Amino acid sequence: MVLAIEKPLQGLVNAAFRGRDPYQVARTTVLLTALLKLWRHLRHVMAREGLRKYVLAIAVPILKRIPKVRQQLEKETEKTLTSLRSKFSKEITCPKTRLPIEGLTQQEITDIIGQRKDLDTKHWIGGKVTGSVYHGGHEHYDFIGKIYAKWGFSNPLHPAIHPALRQMDSEVVQMVINLYNGGSGCGGAFTTGGTESILMAMKAYRDWGRAEKGITEPNIVICNTAHAAFDKAGKYFNIFVKHAGTNSEMEVDLRHMASLIDSNTVAIVGSACQFAHGTIDPIEEMSKLAMRRNIGLHVDCCLGGFLVPFMEKAGFPIPKFDFRVEGVTSISCDPHKYGFAPKGSSIVMFSNNKLRHHMYCYLTEWTGGIYATATMTGSRAGGPVAATWAAMCSFGEKGYVETTKQIVGATRKIAEGIKTIKELELVGRPDVCVVAFRGTQESGINCYSIADCLQQKHGWDLQTCQNPPCIHLALTLPSSRNADQFVEDLRDTVAIVQADAKAFSSTAGMYGMAASLPGSFLEDAAAAYLDAMIEAHAEPPQNGKTDHAP
Repeated sequence: MVLAIEKPLQGLVNAAFRGRDPYQVARTTVLLTALLKLWRHLRHVMAREGLRKYVLAIAVPILKRIPKVRQQLEKETEKTLTSLRSKFSKEITCPKTRLPIEGLTQQEITDIIGQRKDLDTKHWIGGKVTGSVYHGGHEHYDFIGKIYAKWGFSNPLHPAIHPALRQMDSEVVQMVINLYNGGSGCGGAFTTGGTESILMAMKAYRDWGRAEKGITEPNIVICNTAHAAFDKAGKYFNIFVKHAGTNSEMEVDLRHMASLIDSNTVAIVGSACQFAHGTIDPIEEMSKLAMRRNIGLHVDCCLGGFLVPFMEKAGFPIPKFDFRVEGVTSISCDPHKYGFAPKGSSIVMFSNNKLRHHMYCYLTEWTGGIYATATMTGSRAGGPVAATWAAMCSFGEKGYVETTKQIVGATRKIAEGIKTIKELELVGRPDVCVVAFRGTQESGINCYSIADCLQQKHGWDLQTCQNPPCIHLALTLPSSRNADQFVEDLRDTVAIVQADAKAFSSTAGMYGMAASLPGSFLEDAAAAYLDAMIEAHAEPPQNGKTDHAP
Protein backbone atom coordinates (compact mmCIF):
# COMPACT_ATOMS: atom_id res chain seq x y z
CA MET A 1 0.00 0.00 0.00
CA VAL A 2 2.88 2.34 0.88
CA LEU A 3 4.50 1.68 -2.50
CA ALA A 4 1.21 2.36 -4.25
CA ILE A 5 1.03 5.79 -2.63
CA GLU A 6 4.73 6.56 -2.89
CA LYS A 7 4.98 6.40 -6.70
CA PRO A 8 2.23 8.96 -7.47
CA LEU A 9 3.52 11.17 -4.64
CA GLN A 10 7.02 11.03 -6.11
CA GLY A 11 5.65 12.13 -9.45
CA LEU A 12 3.78 15.09 -7.91
CA VAL A 13 6.86 16.28 -5.99
CA ASN A 14 9.13 15.97 -9.06
CA ALA A 15 6.63 17.89 -11.17
CA ALA A 16 6.35 20.65 -8.56
CA PHE A 17 10.10 21.16 -8.35
CA ARG A 18 10.95 20.59 -12.04
CA GLY A 19 13.21 23.33 -13.33
CA ARG A 20 13.91 24.80 -9.88
CA ASP A 21 17.39 25.48 -8.50
CA PRO A 22 18.46 22.62 -6.16
CA TYR A 23 19.72 25.19 -3.58
CA GLN A 24 16.29 26.83 -3.47
CA VAL A 25 14.69 23.44 -2.92
CA ALA A 26 17.08 22.68 -0.05
CA ARG A 27 16.61 26.16 1.49
CA THR A 28 12.81 25.88 1.30
CA THR A 29 12.95 22.45 2.91
CA VAL A 30 15.14 23.68 5.78
CA LEU A 31 12.94 26.77 6.28
CA LEU A 32 9.73 24.76 6.36
CA THR A 33 11.27 22.27 8.80
CA ALA A 34 12.41 25.11 11.08
CA LEU A 35 8.97 26.76 10.96
CA LEU A 36 7.31 23.45 11.78
CA LYS A 37 9.62 22.95 14.77
CA LEU A 38 8.96 26.52 15.93
CA TRP A 39 5.20 25.99 15.64
CA ARG A 40 5.40 22.77 17.65
CA HIS A 41 7.51 24.52 20.30
CA LEU A 42 5.06 27.43 20.57
CA ARG A 43 2.10 25.06 20.84
CA HIS A 44 3.94 23.16 23.58
CA VAL A 45 4.79 26.35 25.49
CA MET A 46 1.25 27.73 25.14
CA ALA A 47 -0.22 24.49 26.44
CA ARG A 48 2.12 24.58 29.45
CA GLU A 49 2.15 28.26 30.34
CA GLY A 50 -0.58 30.12 28.50
CA LEU A 51 -0.24 33.18 26.27
CA ARG A 52 -0.02 35.82 29.02
CA LYS A 53 2.72 34.05 30.94
CA TYR A 54 4.68 33.33 27.77
CA VAL A 55 4.50 36.94 26.56
CA LEU A 56 5.48 38.28 29.99
CA ALA A 57 8.42 35.88 30.18
CA ILE A 58 9.76 37.48 26.99
CA ALA A 59 8.69 41.08 27.60
CA VAL A 60 9.67 41.63 31.25
CA PRO A 61 13.43 40.91 30.85
CA ILE A 62 13.44 43.33 27.90
CA LEU A 63 11.61 45.98 29.94
CA LYS A 64 14.10 45.57 32.78
CA ARG A 65 16.94 46.50 30.40
CA ILE A 66 15.41 49.87 29.56
CA PRO A 67 17.45 52.39 31.62
CA LYS A 68 14.48 54.29 33.11
CA VAL A 69 12.66 51.08 34.03
CA ARG A 70 15.81 49.57 35.50
CA GLN A 71 16.52 52.72 37.52
CA GLN A 72 12.97 52.79 38.88
CA LEU A 73 13.15 49.10 39.81
CA GLU A 74 16.48 49.62 41.57
CA LYS A 75 15.01 52.61 43.42
CA GLU A 76 11.95 50.63 44.56
CA THR A 77 14.09 47.63 45.54
CA GLU A 78 16.37 49.83 47.63
CA LYS A 79 13.33 51.42 49.27
CA THR A 80 12.01 47.95 50.12
CA LEU A 81 15.39 46.88 51.48
CA THR A 82 15.65 50.00 53.64
CA SER A 83 12.19 49.40 55.07
CA LEU A 84 12.93 45.75 55.81
CA ARG A 85 16.31 46.52 57.35
CA SER A 86 14.63 49.02 59.63
CA LYS A 87 12.01 46.45 60.62
CA PHE A 88 14.51 43.69 61.33
CA SER A 89 16.94 46.00 63.17
CA LYS A 90 14.37 46.96 65.81
CA GLU A 91 14.93 43.74 67.71
CA ILE A 92 18.67 43.17 67.58
CA THR A 93 20.56 42.16 70.72
CA CYS A 94 24.36 42.21 71.09
CA PRO A 95 25.22 41.98 67.36
CA LYS A 96 28.16 39.71 66.53
CA THR A 97 29.44 39.64 62.96
CA ARG A 98 33.12 38.84 63.57
CA LEU A 99 34.86 36.23 65.64
CA PRO A 100 35.86 37.78 68.96
CA ILE A 101 39.62 38.00 69.41
CA GLU A 102 39.26 36.31 72.77
CA GLY A 103 36.53 33.73 73.10
CA LEU A 104 33.57 34.71 75.26
CA THR A 105 33.07 32.96 78.56
CA GLN A 106 30.26 30.46 78.95
CA GLN A 107 28.47 32.91 81.25
CA GLU A 108 28.72 35.71 78.68
CA ILE A 109 27.32 33.45 75.99
CA THR A 110 24.55 32.23 78.29
CA ASP A 111 23.57 35.82 79.03
CA ILE A 112 23.39 36.76 75.34
CA ILE A 113 21.43 33.63 74.46
CA GLY A 114 19.07 34.33 77.35
CA GLN A 115 18.36 37.84 76.05
CA ARG A 116 17.72 36.52 72.56
CA LYS A 117 15.46 33.73 73.80
CA ASP A 118 13.40 36.18 75.86
CA LEU A 119 13.03 38.40 72.80
CA ASP A 120 11.62 35.51 70.74
CA THR A 121 9.42 34.12 73.48
CA LYS A 122 7.51 37.36 74.04
CA HIS A 123 6.09 37.13 70.51
CA TRP A 124 4.29 33.82 71.04
CA ILE A 125 3.92 33.27 74.77
CA GLY A 126 0.45 34.84 74.81
CA GLY A 127 -0.92 32.28 72.34
CA LYS A 128 -1.87 34.84 69.69
CA VAL A 129 0.10 33.65 66.66
CA THR A 130 -0.91 31.36 63.83
CA GLY A 131 1.00 28.07 63.70
CA SER A 132 4.76 28.42 64.32
CA VAL A 133 4.83 27.37 68.00
CA TYR A 134 2.75 24.22 68.39
CA HIS A 135 3.20 23.22 72.03
CA GLY A 136 4.62 26.10 74.04
CA GLY A 137 5.02 24.21 77.33
CA HIS A 138 8.32 24.93 79.10
CA GLU A 139 8.40 21.54 80.85
CA HIS A 140 8.02 19.73 77.53
CA TYR A 141 10.62 21.95 75.87
CA ASP A 142 13.12 21.40 78.69
CA PHE A 143 12.67 17.63 78.52
CA ILE A 144 12.95 17.43 74.73
CA GLY A 145 15.86 19.89 74.79
CA LYS A 146 17.85 17.60 77.09
CA ILE A 147 17.28 14.65 74.76
CA TYR A 148 18.27 16.80 71.78
CA ALA A 149 21.50 17.87 73.49
CA LYS A 150 22.58 14.26 74.06
CA TRP A 151 22.45 13.54 70.31
CA GLY A 152 23.17 16.95 68.78
CA PHE A 153 26.69 16.00 67.68
CA SER A 154 25.83 12.57 66.26
CA ASN A 155 25.21 11.87 62.59
CA PRO A 156 22.79 9.31 61.10
CA LEU A 157 25.07 9.19 58.04
CA HIS A 158 27.37 6.93 60.10
CA PRO A 159 25.16 4.09 61.41
CA ALA A 160 28.12 1.92 62.43
CA ILE A 161 29.33 4.66 64.78
CA HIS A 162 25.83 5.58 65.99
CA PRO A 163 23.84 2.31 66.01
CA ALA A 164 21.37 3.55 68.64
CA LEU A 165 20.65 6.63 66.54
CA ARG A 166 20.04 4.43 63.50
CA GLN A 167 17.60 2.40 65.58
CA MET A 168 15.66 5.50 66.68
CA ASP A 169 15.61 6.84 63.12
CA SER A 170 14.09 3.64 61.76
CA GLU A 171 11.67 3.32 64.70
CA VAL A 172 10.30 6.84 64.20
CA VAL A 173 9.71 6.11 60.51
CA GLN A 174 7.98 2.81 61.30
CA MET A 175 5.81 4.32 64.05
CA VAL A 176 4.58 6.97 61.61
CA ILE A 177 3.97 4.37 58.88
CA ASN A 178 1.85 2.43 61.37
CA LEU A 179 -0.09 5.60 62.25
CA TYR A 180 -0.96 5.88 58.57
CA ASN A 181 -1.97 2.21 58.31
CA GLY A 182 0.89 1.21 56.07
CA GLY A 183 1.39 -2.47 55.36
CA SER A 184 4.55 -4.54 55.64
CA GLY A 185 5.66 -3.42 52.18
CA CYS A 186 5.66 0.28 53.05
CA GLY A 187 8.89 2.20 53.47
CA GLY A 188 9.87 5.72 54.40
CA ALA A 189 12.63 8.09 55.42
CA PHE A 190 13.30 10.77 58.01
CA THR A 191 13.81 14.23 56.46
CA THR A 192 14.57 17.71 57.77
CA GLY A 193 11.11 19.15 57.11
CA GLY A 194 7.91 18.97 55.11
CA THR A 195 9.42 20.67 52.09
CA GLU A 196 12.20 18.08 51.86
CA SER A 197 9.66 15.26 52.24
CA ILE A 198 7.64 16.68 49.36
CA LEU A 199 10.76 17.25 47.25
CA MET A 200 11.86 13.66 47.75
CA ALA A 201 8.44 12.24 46.89
CA MET A 202 8.31 14.25 43.65
CA LYS A 203 11.87 13.23 42.79
CA ALA A 204 10.81 9.61 43.24
CA TYR A 205 7.85 10.06 40.86
CA ARG A 206 10.02 11.78 38.28
CA ASP A 207 12.55 8.94 38.29
CA TRP A 208 9.78 6.31 38.39
CA GLY A 209 8.19 7.85 35.31
CA ARG A 210 11.48 7.81 33.46
CA ALA A 211 12.36 4.24 34.46
CA GLU A 212 8.93 2.62 34.10
CA LYS A 213 7.29 4.67 31.35
CA GLY A 214 10.14 6.35 29.50
CA ILE A 215 8.79 9.81 30.40
CA THR A 216 11.39 12.51 29.73
CA GLU A 217 9.18 15.57 30.26
CA PRO A 218 7.25 14.66 33.42
CA ASN A 219 4.43 16.63 34.96
CA ILE A 220 2.40 16.45 38.14
CA VAL A 221 -1.14 17.70 38.66
CA ILE A 222 -1.85 19.47 41.93
CA CYS A 223 -4.69 21.59 43.27
CA ASN A 224 -3.93 25.31 43.33
CA THR A 225 -4.30 25.08 47.13
CA ALA A 226 -1.45 22.54 47.43
CA HIS A 227 1.64 23.64 49.32
CA ALA A 228 4.21 25.77 47.49
CA ALA A 229 6.79 23.01 48.03
CA PHE A 230 5.29 21.12 45.07
CA ASP A 231 6.02 24.05 42.76
CA LYS A 232 9.46 24.26 44.34
CA ALA A 233 9.98 20.58 43.46
CA GLY A 234 9.00 21.42 39.89
CA LYS A 235 11.67 24.13 39.73
CA TYR A 236 14.33 21.95 41.35
CA PHE A 237 13.70 18.75 39.41
CA ASN A 238 12.43 20.08 36.07
CA ILE A 239 8.92 18.73 36.59
CA PHE A 240 6.13 20.73 35.00
CA VAL A 241 3.40 21.50 37.54
CA LYS A 242 -0.23 21.76 36.41
CA HIS A 243 -2.73 23.45 38.71
CA ALA A 244 -6.33 22.29 39.02
CA GLY A 245 -9.00 24.60 40.37
CA THR A 246 -11.26 24.17 43.39
CA ASN A 247 -14.93 23.91 44.20
CA SER A 248 -16.78 26.28 46.54
CA GLU A 249 -15.37 24.53 49.63
CA MET A 250 -11.78 24.79 48.35
CA GLU A 251 -11.56 21.07 47.57
CA VAL A 252 -9.83 20.13 44.36
CA ASP A 253 -12.09 20.13 41.30
CA LEU A 254 -11.78 16.47 40.27
CA ARG A 255 -13.06 17.01 36.73
CA HIS A 256 -10.53 19.75 36.13
CA MET A 257 -7.77 17.63 37.61
CA ALA A 258 -8.73 14.68 35.39
CA SER A 259 -8.68 16.89 32.30
CA LEU A 260 -5.09 17.96 33.04
CA ILE A 261 -3.68 14.43 33.23
CA ASP A 262 -1.84 13.32 30.10
CA SER A 263 0.66 10.67 29.02
CA ASN A 264 3.51 12.54 30.77
CA THR A 265 1.77 12.81 34.15
CA VAL A 266 3.60 10.86 36.86
CA ALA A 267 1.48 11.78 39.91
CA ILE A 268 -1.42 13.76 41.28
CA VAL A 269 -1.44 15.43 44.70
CA GLY A 270 -4.06 15.82 47.42
CA SER A 271 -3.88 17.48 50.84
CA ALA A 272 -5.15 16.38 54.25
CA CYS A 273 -5.42 19.17 55.13
CA GLN A 274 -4.28 21.98 52.86
CA PHE A 275 -2.45 24.93 54.38
CA ALA A 276 -4.45 28.01 53.41
CA HIS A 277 -8.02 26.98 54.29
CA GLY A 278 -7.76 23.69 56.19
CA THR A 279 -9.87 21.66 53.75
CA ILE A 280 -9.19 17.95 53.18
CA ASP A 281 -9.24 16.97 49.52
CA PRO A 282 -11.40 13.96 48.46
CA ILE A 283 -8.56 11.43 48.64
CA GLU A 284 -10.69 8.33 47.98
CA GLU A 285 -12.07 9.80 44.74
CA MET A 286 -8.60 10.96 43.74
CA SER A 287 -7.25 7.45 44.27
CA LYS A 288 -9.72 6.05 41.74
CA LEU A 289 -8.49 8.60 39.23
CA ALA A 290 -4.84 7.76 39.93
CA MET A 291 -5.38 4.01 39.61
CA ARG A 292 -7.37 4.44 36.40
CA ARG A 293 -4.48 6.37 34.84
CA ASN A 294 -1.73 4.23 36.42
CA ILE A 295 -0.03 7.15 38.14
CA GLY A 296 0.99 7.98 41.70
CA LEU A 297 -1.10 9.74 44.34
CA HIS A 298 0.74 11.73 46.99
CA VAL A 299 -1.16 12.86 50.09
CA ASP A 300 0.36 15.86 51.84
CA CYS A 301 -0.30 15.61 55.58
CA CYS A 302 2.56 17.88 56.62
CA LEU A 303 0.36 20.38 58.46
CA GLY A 304 -2.14 18.06 60.13
CA GLY A 305 0.12 15.02 60.23
CA PHE A 306 -0.28 14.38 63.96
CA LEU A 307 -3.95 15.34 64.07
CA VAL A 308 -5.66 13.49 61.21
CA PRO A 309 -4.59 9.98 62.37
CA PHE A 310 -6.23 10.65 65.76
CA MET A 311 -9.36 12.53 64.72
CA GLU A 312 -11.69 9.55 64.69
CA LYS A 313 -10.72 8.55 68.25
CA ALA A 314 -10.99 12.21 69.27
CA GLY A 315 -14.61 12.30 68.09
CA PHE A 316 -14.09 13.98 64.73
CA PRO A 317 -14.48 11.26 62.05
CA ILE A 318 -13.16 12.11 58.58
CA PRO A 319 -13.00 10.20 55.25
CA LYS A 320 -10.07 7.85 54.69
CA PHE A 321 -6.89 9.58 53.53
CA ASP A 322 -4.00 7.19 54.28
CA PHE A 323 -2.64 3.84 53.06
CA ARG A 324 -6.02 2.21 53.68
CA VAL A 325 -6.94 3.90 50.39
CA GLU A 326 -5.57 1.58 47.72
CA GLY A 327 -4.37 4.22 45.26
CA VAL A 328 -2.37 6.26 47.79
CA THR A 329 1.30 5.71 46.94
CA SER A 330 3.09 8.26 49.16
CA ILE A 331 2.42 10.50 52.16
CA SER A 332 4.33 13.35 53.84
CA CYS A 333 3.92 14.03 57.58
CA ASP A 334 5.62 16.45 60.00
CA PRO A 335 6.19 15.40 63.64
CA HIS A 336 7.68 18.86 64.25
CA LYS A 337 4.23 20.45 64.14
CA TYR A 338 1.45 18.73 66.10
CA GLY A 339 3.75 15.85 67.03
CA PHE A 340 5.52 18.44 69.23
CA ALA A 341 8.99 17.38 68.11
CA PRO A 342 11.69 20.03 67.52
CA LYS A 343 12.08 21.62 64.11
CA GLY A 344 13.89 19.52 61.54
CA SER A 345 11.59 16.49 61.73
CA SER A 346 9.47 15.13 58.88
CA ILE A 347 8.68 11.73 57.40
CA VAL A 348 8.09 10.76 53.77
CA MET A 349 6.39 7.38 53.26
CA PHE A 350 5.85 5.16 50.21
CA SER A 351 3.40 2.34 49.68
CA ASN A 352 6.18 0.09 48.39
CA ASN A 353 9.96 -0.07 48.49
CA LYS A 354 10.31 -0.09 44.72
CA LEU A 355 8.92 3.44 44.59
CA ARG A 356 11.04 4.47 47.58
CA HIS A 357 14.16 3.35 45.74
CA HIS A 358 13.51 6.03 43.11
CA MET A 359 14.00 8.60 45.88
CA TYR A 360 17.51 7.32 46.63
CA CYS A 361 20.71 8.72 45.18
CA TYR A 362 23.62 6.40 44.37
CA LEU A 363 27.17 7.26 43.29
CA THR A 364 29.00 3.99 42.82
CA GLU A 365 32.24 5.26 41.24
CA TRP A 366 33.13 8.18 43.51
CA THR A 367 36.80 8.22 44.56
CA GLY A 368 35.77 8.37 48.21
CA GLY A 369 33.93 5.06 47.92
CA ILE A 370 30.36 4.08 47.15
CA TYR A 371 28.09 6.96 48.16
CA ALA A 372 24.38 6.46 48.75
CA THR A 373 21.82 8.63 50.53
CA ALA A 374 18.10 8.19 51.01
CA THR A 375 17.25 11.90 50.99
CA MET A 376 18.76 15.22 49.88
CA THR A 377 21.01 15.61 52.88
CA GLY A 378 24.27 13.84 53.53
CA SER A 379 25.09 14.61 57.14
CA ARG A 380 22.12 15.14 59.45
CA ALA A 381 22.01 16.13 63.09
CA GLY A 382 21.02 13.28 65.38
CA GLY A 383 19.28 15.67 67.76
CA PRO A 384 15.99 15.92 65.83
CA VAL A 385 15.85 12.13 65.43
CA ALA A 386 16.30 11.35 69.13
CA ALA A 387 14.05 14.21 70.22
CA THR A 388 11.29 13.14 67.82
CA TRP A 389 11.48 9.59 69.14
CA ALA A 390 11.25 10.98 72.69
CA ALA A 391 8.31 13.29 71.91
CA MET A 392 6.31 10.52 70.24
CA CYS A 393 6.95 8.02 73.01
CA SER A 394 6.23 10.67 75.65
CA PHE A 395 2.79 11.60 74.32
CA GLY A 396 1.70 8.18 73.12
CA GLU A 397 -1.62 7.59 71.39
CA LYS A 398 -3.76 8.83 74.29
CA GLY A 399 -1.76 12.04 74.59
CA TYR A 400 -2.17 12.83 70.90
CA VAL A 401 -5.88 12.04 71.01
CA GLU A 402 -6.27 14.60 73.82
CA THR A 403 -4.32 17.33 72.02
CA THR A 404 -6.33 16.60 68.87
CA LYS A 405 -9.57 17.07 70.82
CA GLN A 406 -8.34 20.42 72.11
CA ILE A 407 -7.00 21.81 68.83
CA VAL A 408 -9.70 20.56 66.46
CA GLY A 409 -12.37 21.49 69.00
CA ALA A 410 -11.03 25.05 69.23
CA THR A 411 -10.94 25.28 65.43
CA ARG A 412 -14.60 24.27 65.18
CA LYS A 413 -15.55 26.69 67.98
CA ILE A 414 -13.89 29.64 66.21
CA ALA A 415 -15.52 28.66 62.90
CA GLU A 416 -18.93 28.66 64.57
CA GLY A 417 -18.15 32.01 66.16
CA ILE A 418 -17.23 33.55 62.81
CA LYS A 419 -20.60 32.42 61.43
CA THR A 420 -22.28 34.66 64.02
CA ILE A 421 -20.50 37.76 62.67
CA LYS A 422 -22.67 38.76 59.71
CA GLU A 423 -19.92 40.83 58.05
CA LEU A 424 -17.65 37.77 57.74
CA GLU A 425 -17.73 34.41 55.97
CA LEU A 426 -15.63 31.26 56.09
CA VAL A 427 -13.36 30.40 53.18
CA GLY A 428 -13.06 26.67 52.63
CA ARG A 429 -13.94 24.13 55.29
CA PRO A 430 -12.26 24.01 58.73
CA ASP A 431 -11.79 20.23 58.61
CA VAL A 432 -8.79 20.00 60.94
CA CYS A 433 -6.78 22.83 62.51
CA VAL A 434 -7.16 25.83 60.20
CA VAL A 435 -9.94 28.37 59.94
CA ALA A 436 -9.90 30.88 57.06
CA PHE A 437 -12.26 33.81 56.65
CA ARG A 438 -12.87 37.12 54.88
CA GLY A 439 -15.37 39.96 54.71
CA THR A 440 -18.60 39.26 52.87
CA GLN A 441 -19.21 40.97 49.56
CA GLU A 442 -22.15 42.84 51.07
CA SER A 443 -20.07 44.24 53.94
CA GLY A 444 -17.30 45.51 51.67
CA ILE A 445 -14.75 44.88 54.43
CA ASN A 446 -11.20 44.17 53.23
CA CYS A 447 -9.87 41.10 55.03
CA TYR A 448 -6.33 42.49 55.01
CA SER A 449 -7.53 45.52 56.98
CA ILE A 450 -9.02 43.10 59.51
CA ALA A 451 -5.63 41.35 59.82
CA ASP A 452 -3.83 44.67 60.38
CA CYS A 453 -6.37 45.79 62.98
CA LEU A 454 -6.28 42.44 64.82
CA GLN A 455 -2.52 42.81 65.11
CA GLN A 456 -2.43 46.47 66.12
CA LYS A 457 -5.40 46.49 68.50
CA HIS A 458 -5.41 42.96 69.94
CA GLY A 459 -1.94 41.50 69.26
CA TRP A 460 -3.05 38.67 66.96
CA ASP A 461 -0.33 37.81 64.41
CA LEU A 462 -2.18 35.96 61.64
CA GLN A 463 -1.37 34.84 58.09
CA THR A 464 -2.85 36.63 55.10
CA CYS A 465 -3.53 34.56 51.98
CA GLN A 466 -4.39 35.39 48.39
CA ASN A 467 -6.32 33.92 45.46
CA PRO A 468 -8.82 34.30 47.08
CA PRO A 469 -7.96 36.96 49.68
CA CYS A 470 -8.52 35.69 53.22
CA ILE A 471 -7.08 35.47 56.72
CA HIS A 472 -5.72 32.16 57.97
CA LEU A 473 -5.41 30.99 61.57
CA ALA A 474 -3.75 27.64 62.28
CA LEU A 475 -4.71 26.69 65.83
CA THR A 476 -2.04 25.32 68.17
CA LEU A 477 -2.07 24.33 71.84
CA PRO A 478 -1.27 27.90 72.98
CA SER A 479 -3.80 29.60 70.68
CA SER A 480 -6.51 26.96 71.25
CA ARG A 481 -6.79 28.21 74.83
CA ASN A 482 -7.77 31.63 73.46
CA ALA A 483 -10.57 30.52 71.12
CA ASP A 484 -13.30 32.50 72.89
CA GLN A 485 -11.03 35.55 73.18
CA PHE A 486 -10.27 35.42 69.47
CA VAL A 487 -13.94 35.52 68.47
CA GLU A 488 -14.52 38.42 70.86
CA ASP A 489 -11.49 40.32 69.51
CA LEU A 490 -12.57 39.60 65.94
CA ARG A 491 -16.05 40.96 66.57
CA ASP A 492 -14.53 44.14 68.02
CA THR A 493 -12.11 44.42 65.10
CA VAL A 494 -14.89 44.28 62.52
CA ALA A 495 -16.61 47.22 64.23
CA ILE A 496 -13.36 49.22 64.29
CA VAL A 497 -12.57 48.57 60.62
CA GLN A 498 -16.11 49.44 59.57
CA ALA A 499 -15.71 52.80 61.30
CA ASP A 500 -12.27 53.60 59.80
CA ALA A 501 -10.96 51.15 57.20
CA LYS A 502 -8.25 53.53 55.92
CA ALA A 503 -6.47 53.41 59.26
CA PHE A 504 -5.61 49.75 58.65
CA SER A 505 -4.66 49.56 54.97
CA SER A 506 -0.94 48.71 54.80
CA THR A 507 -1.36 45.00 54.01
CA ALA A 508 -4.31 45.71 51.72
CA GLY A 509 -2.19 48.19 49.79
CA MET A 510 0.66 45.71 49.46
CA TYR A 511 -1.59 42.97 48.06
CA GLY A 512 -3.34 45.48 45.80
CA MET A 513 -0.01 46.48 44.31
CA ALA A 514 1.04 42.83 44.00
CA ALA A 515 -2.12 41.98 42.05
CA SER A 516 -1.29 44.63 39.45
CA LEU A 517 2.29 43.51 38.79
CA PRO A 518 3.69 40.57 36.79
CA GLY A 519 5.21 37.80 38.87
CA SER A 520 8.77 38.55 37.76
CA PHE A 521 8.57 42.05 39.26
CA LEU A 522 7.27 40.57 42.51
CA GLU A 523 10.21 38.18 42.49
CA ASP A 524 12.51 41.20 42.78
CA ALA A 525 10.63 42.27 45.92
CA ALA A 526 10.79 38.72 47.29
CA ALA A 527 14.54 38.63 46.67
CA ALA A 528 14.89 41.92 48.56
CA TYR A 529 13.01 40.40 51.49
CA LEU A 530 15.26 37.34 51.56
CA ASP A 531 18.38 39.52 51.28
CA ALA A 532 17.25 41.61 54.24
CA MET A 533 16.31 38.56 56.29
CA ILE A 534 19.72 36.93 55.78
CA GLU A 535 21.72 40.14 56.21
CA ALA A 536 23.57 40.51 59.52
CA HIS A 537 23.50 43.88 61.23
CA ALA A 538 26.82 45.62 61.75
CA GLU A 539 28.60 45.11 65.03
CA PRO A 540 29.39 48.40 66.78
CA PRO A 541 33.06 49.30 67.40
CA GLN A 542 34.46 48.23 70.74
CA ASN A 543 36.82 50.73 72.41
CA GLY A 544 37.10 52.61 69.16
CA LYS A 545 38.13 49.50 67.24
CA THR A 546 36.23 46.80 65.47
CA ASP A 547 36.33 43.46 67.24
CA HIS A 548 38.46 41.44 64.87
CA ALA A 549 42.04 40.42 64.48
CA PRO A 550 44.25 42.66 62.28
